[in-house]
Amino acid sequence: MHQPGESPRESTPRTAAAVIVCAAVALLSAMHARPAHAQRIANQFDDAAAGATPAPIAVGQAGPGSITPHRLVPTAPKPVSRPDGWPGRKADGKKIDNHVLSSIRPDPDAPIVPIDFGPGVKPAQDGVVQAQYQESAAPASAAEALLAEAQSLETAMVVARVGPEVVLEGDLLTPSALNWLAKVSPGLKPEQIRELKLQICRQVLPQHVESLIVYVDACRTIPEERLPDIEKKVNQAFDETQLPRMIKDAGVANSMEYEHLLRSRGQSLDRVRKMFFERALAQQWIQQKVASDDEIPHAEMIAWYENHLAEYDFPAKAKFEQLTVRITPAQPREAAWNKLAAMGNDVLEGKPFADIAKTRSEGPNASSGGVYDWTTKGSLTSKVLDEALFTLPVGQLSAILDDGQTLHIVRVTERTDAGRTPFIEAQVGIKQTLQDERRKSEIDDYLAKLKDRTPVWTIFDDQPAGAMARSAGETRTR
Repeated sequence: MHQPGESPRESTPRTAAAVIVCAAVALLSAMHARPAHAQRIANQFDDAAAGATPAPIAVGQAGPGSITPHRLVPTAPKPVSRPDGWPGRKADGKKIDNHVLSSIRPDPDAPIVPIDFGPGVKPAQDGVVQAQYQESAAPASAAEALLAEAQSLETAMVVARVGPEVVLEGDLLTPSALNWLAKVSPGLKPEQIRELKLQICRQVLPQHVESLIVYVDACRTIPEERLPDIEKKVNQAFDETQLPRMIKDAGVANSMEYEHLLRSRGQSLDRVRKMFFERALAQQWIQQKVASDDEIPHAEMIAWYENHLAEYDFPAKAKFEQLTVRITPAQPREAAWNKLAAMGNDVLEGKPFADIAKTRSEGPNASSGGVYDWTTKGSLTSKVLDEALFTLPVGQLSAILDDGQTLHIVRVTERTDAGRTPFIEAQVGIKQTLQDERRKSEIDDYLAKLKDRTPVWTIFDDQPAGAMARSAGETRTR
C-alpha cells in the first residue's frame, strides 16, 4: 500500500529556498576566512533574497504564531467631556455629535453631509460608513469543534527525539499524507483511522530522523544568531514557490482557506513552513558535507564495464505486421486457410496491408492495421511466429503459418540483431553510476558518524507493529 511521505534524500530541483540556504552555508564557511571576504559573501547572501517579495497576507489572516481574536465588534470612542463653548455643542449646551471628527468640521452645527467613498461603498442614512468586518468562520457544530481539538492533541504527541529536537506526530503527517487520509478514511472507525496515522508515522519516521540528524549537525555549526535570518528568507521562498502549488492542489482559493483546512486536520501552516525549512537546510548541508568533485579514473570505468557485461547485452528485436484467421467449428481449417490465402494474395497484388487487416483480419491488433511494435526474440508464446520473425527477410511476406487453432501471415518491417553496447557509448552512464555510488557511500558514512554522536529515541523502538496504537495511547496519557 502506497503511503505518502517525503524522503530527505530525494533529488529535487534547486528552488529559491535551496539557493538561499546554499548561500547561507557559503557565508558560514567564509566567516572563518578573512573579514573582507566574509563581508563580500554576506552582501551576496543578502542580495540573494533582494528581489524576493513576501507573499501578501490575506485580509484578516493572522501572522505566524498569533491568534486571531473572535467576535470583535468595532466601537466608537466614548465622548470626551468638553466645555460648552467648544465646537460640537450648541449655545444652549445640547450635544449635536459625539464623534471626534465633529471638532474639526468647518461648521459644527451644519448637518452631516455624506462623503463619496467611491463605487461599492454605500454610506448609511446618517452619512456614517459602516465598518466592514467579517467574523472568522466557526465550526459548523460542537462535534466538529471537538474533533478538530482531538486531532490537534494527537498531532502534538511526541513520537521521537533527535538530539535536542522533538518530533511531533504533526511533523510526520504532511499535507500530502493528510490528503491521502481524507480520501481513504470515510467509512472507517476512529481507531482504524488512528492506526493508519501511526502506520504513516512509522513508515516515514526513519527518513525524517535522518534529515533531522543532519539539521541538528548544521545547527551545531551555523552561528545561532544567523539562523533566524536564514529561516526568514527560506520561509519567504516557501511562500513564493511552494505555498501557491499547495493551495492549488488542496482546491482552495487562498492561504486563509488553506490554513483553515490544515487546522481542521490537526495541522497548521506554521508547522508546514517549519518542516520545509528543516528539510531544505538539511539537504543543502549534506550536499556541502559530502560534495565530491573527484574525477572517476578511466581504468575504473573500464573495469566496471567488464564486470557488468551482461547488463550491456541486448537481444534481437523486430517490428512486424500480421494477418490472422481463427479455426472454429463454424470456420473449419480449410475455409480459414482459403480466407487467409486470399488476404495474402491481395497484399501481393499491392493492396495496403493495414486496410486488409482492419477489414478482414481476426487478430488482436486488427483494428490498428495488424501492426506490432518492437518485440524481442523469445518473448512470444508462439514458437512458430518467433522463428519466422527472426528468419524472414525484412519486407518479405511469409507463407501461411499454422499455430494450431490460428493461422497467420506476417511481414517484418524492421529488425535489429542481438549485440552489446560498446564501452564508448556506455561510459557516460558508467561515470554517473560510479559517482552516485561514491556519493551514496559518503552519505552513509557521514550519517553513521552523526548517529553515533546524536541520541535518538522513538515510540516505536523495540515494539512490534501491532503494539503501535496501544503504545501511542499510553504515551499521550503520561
